[in-house]
Amino acid sequence: MDPASCPLSQILTFLQLLTYTAAISSCYEGFGERSVFVHPLVKRFLKGVRRQRPVARSITPQWELPLVLHALRNPPFEPLSQISLKFLSLKTARLLALTSAKRVSDLCALSVSPSCLTIREDESLAVLRPNHAFILKIITSSFRSRVVTLDGFFLPPHKNEMEEDFHRLCPVRATSQFNSIQLYLYSANLQQGVRRTQQLFVHYREHSQGKPLTKQRLSHAITQAYVSAGREPPQNMRAHSTRAVSSSTALFNGMSVDDICAAASWASPCPFVCFYLRDTSP
Repeated sequence: MDPASCPLSQILTFLQLLTYTAAISSCYEGFGERSVFVHPLVKRFLKGVRRQRPVARSITPQWELPLVLHALRNPPFEPLSQISLKFLSLKTARLLALTSAKRVSDLCALSVSPSCLTIREDESLAVLRPNHAFILKIITSSFRSRVVTLDGFFLPPHKNEMEEDFHRLCPVRATSQFNSIQLYLYSANLQQGVRRTQQLFVHYREHSQGKPLTKQRLSHAITQAYVSAGREPPQNMRAHSTRAVSSSTALFNGMSVDDICAAASWASPCPFVCFYLRDTSP
C-alpha cells in the first residue's frame, strides 16, 4: 500500500496492531486540509483504544531525591575543586536538570559560547542558553523558554554549617567550576583538541574525551549516588525521571502549576499531570 495515500480502512487495520500515530501523521497526506487523526472515525477508534487499554503508570518516583542530594554534598562529588572531571560533570548535569526541569535534549544543547553562557564572578547568577541552531520540541511563541537563569544557592559568607552544607548544592557554583576547568583544558591543549565541541557537557573518558556527551550519560549521577550510599541503584531509569521528580517536588512544596509549566516549557498542565506527576509529598 502507498503509505502516503492508502485508504482509511488500512490505517485503522494497522493501528489495531501498532499504534504508531505520530509516525503516520508525519507522512500521511490526510483528507483535504485535515490531518488523518482529525477524521471522526479515527478519533472514535483511538478513543475506544484508550478505554480498552488505558495507560498504566506508577506515581511512585523511580529514585529518592533526598538520597541523591545528600550524595551530591559528599565524596566523590566533593570537594568540588579536587574531584575528577567525571564526577564534576555528573554533579553539574544533575543539579542543572533538577533546578531547570528541562528536557535532556535541552541540557545537551547548552553551549559554552560567550553568547550562550554568562556567570557572575561572585557566582550569584548564571545564564545558560542552547546553541543557536538548536530547535526546541515546543516551538510555540509562549513556551520557547530557551534561557536557563539560575540564582546562587546559600552564597557565602555562611552563618552556620548547615548553610555551608547546602551551598554544595548550588548549581551556579558547580557550573562555574565545571566551565573554568573546561576552558582551562581548551586553552592549555588547543593543539590536542580536548574540547571538540561548544556543547557544555563533553565526554570525560579518555577514548572519547571532548566529544559531546550523550543523553544516557547524564543519568549516571543517580546511579553513582546510590553506589556511594551503599544502596542498590534503581533499574530501568527513564531519561525523563529527573524532570518528573523535580517538577513534582516543586508542586508539593507550593510552586504553582503555571510556573512549573513555564519553567519546563509545557504548553499546558496536561503533559505534567498525565506523564510526569509523581507522589513526592513529604
